[in-house]
Amino acid sequence: MKYKTEKNILKRTTLFLLLTVFILLINNNYAQYTTDGQNFVEIKTGKKVILKGFGLGGWLLPEGYMWGIRKIDRPRLFEHAIVELIGEKDAEKFWELYHKNFLTESDIAAMKSWGANTLRIPILASELQPREGQPDYPPFLYSKNGFSLLDSLVKWCENYQIGIIWDMHGAPGSQNAENISDSDGEAMLWTEKDKYWQRTIDLWYKIAERYKHNDCITGYDLLNEPLLIRYKNIDPKLLRQLYVKLTDTIRTVDKQGIIFIEGDDWAQTFNILEPMNWDPHLAMAFHSYPPTSDAEGLVRWDTLRKKYNIPLWHGETGEQGPSYTINKKATKFLEGANVSWSWWTHKKFDLETQPWCIIRTPGFLKILSYWIGDGAKPSKEQARKWLFEQARLTNSKYCHFYPDMVRSLIPLNPDEYISSMKNRRR
Repeated sequence: MKYKTEKNILKRTTLFLLLTVFILLINNNYAQYTTDGQNFVEIKTGKKVILKGFGLGGWLLPEGYMWGIRKIDRPRLFEHAIVELIGEKDAEKFWELYHKNFLTESDIAAMKSWGANTLRIPILASELQPREGQPDYPPFLYSKNGFSLLDSLVKWCENYQIGIIWDMHGAPGSQNAENISDSDGEAMLWTEKDKYWQRTIDLWYKIAERYKHNDCITGYDLLNEPLLIRYKNIDPKLLRQLYVKLTDTIRTVDKQGIIFIEGDDWAQTFNILEPMNWDPHLAMAFHSYPPTSDAEGLVRWDTLRKKYNIPLWHGETGEQGPSYTINKKATKFLEGANVSWSWWTHKKFDLETQPWCIIRTPGFLKILSYWIGDGAKPSKEQARKWLFEQARLTNSKYCHFYPDMVRSLIPLNPDEYISSMKNRRR
């Protein structure tokens, strides 16, 4: 009897250990996709895959043109303008409402149903690592609220098995002097590198470490559209140096996630990154507007792809209106050329260049008029009402949907989503 009991205990222990090993093996995949030569591949099957999806611009890092204004064109200016209208406490509530509605789990489900398999997530560093009050050296300060937004997104993408590509769109100090990086007019990531490289390296570590066991993490787009050669007294070689440091940092916790590298000069010029050989899972992430749609347009990047035997990702493109002809031409061409893609973006205000269009309310238009100097300043009560109403209406259920835009990104198909919307209305 004692022998049988001990034998049963041994069996249970063995099964438990085998199960634990199995779970650890699953958790150590760390990603759905990786690279193999010039291909992106599924980790579990080794099958070649074309990454296709959308950049979620406007969620964490709104740009002026997305809202319909050019005078105020970056997060720090929006933040200041909204505080000036309604005060700090109500401004915090506005952004909470905006972030909650601008991107929802339903959006993730919809894009997955169309056939998207990856999403590029533009990160505003100050949402996670506040601008003010940071020490000169680590440990740096981080925002629990900021990471809670990413936590929700990761959970949704896990549920719908859609990959996440983190995109450092607005790095600490800013990687260019433009609005798209939320700069103050200077690319301090390069002019004050001793200060801001530490913060950028630490931020990438925090992101990679926090989500290292989530299979939905496809990879890391290290810097969006860095600019160096356009500025005086900045050494373009700094870009490769920082990329190597960031890669080494990420690799301490994630061995297989793809490292997406963008060239200098709006992700166009890659020769300053040569040799592109510092990691076995690099991918070139080039940008162009309009979309690259023929071999002549691709040749400068294709030459480097073949030279270094690494994949190509058309990481940002789009902004094409009806009839979306060039979208169709481009996505057909890219598929045949084994080039993956991410269209910019999934949602904006009063534009037809993306799947969902947010309708600006009369009250919000009055606020925009005030901001550009063409209208009277609303009262705090009016501004609060109008801003909160507009934030709620960023939810996709209140937006115009453009199925032809989705269909133009071959092979995406919105029919299932359209049917589900019709069923919900019954």
